[in-house]
Amino acid sequence: MNWIVTAGNLAALRLTKRPLLLASIEDLFFLQPVRIGDVVTVKTMVEYIGNTSLEVEAVVFCRSFNEEEKLCTRARMSFVSSDVQGRPIPIEQRIEPADDNERKMYQYAKDLRERRFARIAQRKQRVLDTSLEDVGQLSLRVYRLVFPEDAIYGNLMYGGKLLLILDEIMAIVAMKFARGTIVTASLDALDFYHPIYVGNVLTLATSLNCAGRSSMEVGVKVLAEDPMNNVIHHTCTAFSTCVKVDGNGKPSPLVPFTPITDIGKKRWTEAEQRKEHRMQRLKELQSQGLKGYPI
Repeated sequence: MNWIVTAGNLAALRLTKRPLLLASIEDLFFLQPVRIGDVVTVKTMVEYIGNTSLEVEAVVFCRSFNEEEKLCTRARMSFVSSDVQGRPIPIEQRIEPADDNERKMYQYAKDLRERRFARIAQRKQRVLDTSLEDVGQLSLRVYRLVFPEDAIYGNLMYGGKLLLILDEIMAIVAMKFARGTIVTASLDALDFYHPIYVGNVLTLATSLNCAGRSSMEVGVKVLAEDPMNNVIHHTCTAFSTCVKVDGNGKPSPLVPFTPITDIGKKRWTEAEQRKEHRMQRLKELQSQGLKGYPI
């Protein structure tokens, strides 16, 4: 996921020539496992430009030794043009679709952007939601200081680095429950409500929300605290699906998990609703394949 964000950032940066912040990443599914030693290729394209933000799509391929290249995932991201303090700056550059395929991609990216606006309409309220529920039956709470090496522009934390940290922490919770090898199968759409700065203290509250035969949903809520001014912001909330696998990479059964607290039961119900949406998006991605993408 870090590589995907980096490639998307590079494609956008070549166009805007100014700093960019990751604002959102849409539902991300891994259709093929990526193993140690595989060659990964990430191809990116800017599909739409708004006033201060732009839409980028990444198509990811993986190939093991002496095998054909396979589609691993498609990812769509939104970046915001900003100054070193994270304030939005208008984008002067514009793009025009060159053919029918690019026009379809342009329109799809525009529609996706409009749907996202509806999703983040409550951003001002959500950034103030700094409460943390009871840790639950299987949870992990991690505190981390943001260092200069976590930034990419000025004192702003890099979105790809945060995704790397989130994936690691959610994987720890999944491994503790599965007591075996796990892989990340998907990441639900993720929106950033507020920038994270160097010197902030991150609180990453992670919990197991539900578990099926071999897959489980893990969620994490990220709070960023400015310890000098005693200010805390809700930065984002992420939901990941992890799958337990055996030595051959095949799904392996999990032990049963039953929520016993009211919060645990509430999380389970909400996770089931997200699973239904996830299945619909996965079917869309599988049917879409590489149609319309200029390889």
